[in-house]
Amino acid sequence: MRRHLLVVCTDTRVEPHLLTAAVTDALAREPAGATVVRVLIPAVLPPTLPISAWPSGLAHRLDLLRDAAEAIVAARRPPGRVEIAACRSVAHLLSAVWPVDVLVLVGGAGWRVRRAVHGLAHDVVVVPSRPTRRREPLPSSKPTPLPQ
Repeated sequence: MRRHLLVVCTDTRVEPHLLTAAVTDALAREPAGATVVRVLIPAVLPPTLPISAWPSGLAHRLDLLRDAAEAIVAARRPPGRVEIAACRSVAHLLSAVWPVDVLVLVGGAGWRVRRAVHGLAHDVVVVPSRPTRRREPLPSSKPTPLPQ
């Protein structure tokens, strides 16, 4: 039986080492091994630009992410695919994807992305680009004893 693993980088500002770590961890999590591995790197372009017009800064970040992911995916047998997909939003891209067994989102996953993911995979893993930190309460919200 084929197991499909899809890794989607939801933000082009994600560090390449975070993407490679997420792909490596996702491959290690599969007990029988994923037979089909795809990494999607969305090139989100605004409606004012043609879908094929990538600014040079975006193209450089996309190339860094693709090269980092290809180094991991090409080493496995059978090799997987790393694709850069031009789109208007990550949610629109995810709504066009076939259902998979495991979906890994690398980067932020806002409510539109989470809604697009609904029903796409049985196992969804979100790897945030920034570690979540607990906020300290404001000084005015800390209780202080009343003077007697």
